[in-house]
Amino acid sequence: MANSTNLQFHSDCNNYFESLREKGKTDFEFEDEYFFTLPAISQMSLD
Repeated sequence: MANSTNLQFHSDCNNYFESLREKGKTDFEFEDEYFFTLPAISQMSLD
């Protein structure tokens, strides 16, 4: 269950980042949190 929740969260984040790119916007605070903190917490690799 936790792994499926992690995968869904990462998918949702990627969709969010893609929608920002399409609009020419950024969310650096969330992006920093996502790329540096959350993978370590969820024990998932971004590879």
